[in-house]
Amino acid sequence: MSIPALRADGQSPSAPRLNPVEVELQRVDDLLHAELSSAVKTVFAASRHILDAGGKRLRPTLVLLSARACQRDSDADRAVAVAAGIELVHMATLMHDDVIDGAESRRGRKTASAFWGNQVSVLTGDYMLSKGTSLLAEDGDIRVIQTLARASVAMTEGEIGQIETRGDTRSLTSQYLSIIRDKTAEFVAACCRIGALIAGAEPPMEDALVGYGLDFGLAFQITDDLLDLVGDPAVTGKPIGADISEGKVTLPVILALERANPSERMALEHILHNDGATPADVEFVRRLIWETGAIEGTRDAASDYVSRAVERLEILPASEYRDSLEGLARHILTREK
Repeated sequence: MSIPALRADGQSPSAPRLNPVEVELQRVDDLLHAELSSAVKTVFAASRHILDAGGKRLRPTLVLLSARACQRDSDADRAVAVAAGIELVHMATLMHDDVIDGAESRRGRKTASAFWGNQVSVLTGDYMLSKGTSLLAEDGDIRVIQTLARASVAMTEGEIGQIETRGDTRSLTSQYLSIIRDKTAEFVAACCRIGALIAGAEPPMEDALVGYGLDFGLAFQITDDLLDLVGDPAVTGKPIGADISEGKVTLPVILALERANPSERMALEHILHNDGATPADVEFVRRLIWETGAIEGTRDAASDYVSRAVERLEILPASEYRDSLEGLARHILTREK
């Protein structure tokens, strides 16, 4: 039986409310284009390739909304420059990830490494990283730089931790959560903290936004891992089962392992322990997570983190910016990509 592609929660998606920072987000995009204007034609082409692919611009959005939610008249010019710097660092990690994963496509387009090869892709990622770091250095707030540096260290450790545990079916949920906290949630939380720092927020507000970012990031990555198995490739821009092919033990797989009968568990472990899952292997895993209720269990876990993230915002003053942060968190449960 073929399992159809599904939305993350089986419902219609609702767009997050970004209107309060639309103008600033456009300025972030304008600054990104200005920064990636190298006279070296290959650098220009490769960096513009990933920039023009668009993307969620989630991280700059969180910086801008967090700053505004703390102080509505926070320095917009400063927030835009810092948000652009953070997005450049994020884009650099995507360039490097595509090389590490051997990815042929991202967001439905060929990756830079598929066009120009790994050398150009890695070096262009380094170029973006340097550009982003330069913008943050121009801002001059050591707290901002330290926050992003710590998050980047955690991200690297999380990615390597995931490599270390590939095919390891002894991994417990706690180990999985530790990995995704490092590789995803810490960077999201850093964006929220930096927004609070820009706004000069009091420690309780800053702490609340950091907690929001951590819970947001965990929910986001859990949903991302579910979409790897049940999403629509035409929407996600990624092939179904890429994580399975790489032996990544994600939450849907962990729950399926826990709930499967002995023969099913043995078959699933065999797939995870061997490189390069076949289309039949991926379909088997998809069917198993469906039949064991692992899909619903994964959605429930993501929903719990979203609820916690929203609760964290209660300390912030009521505003359209706080509402937008809440809307972004709730959108995780209905996103399709």
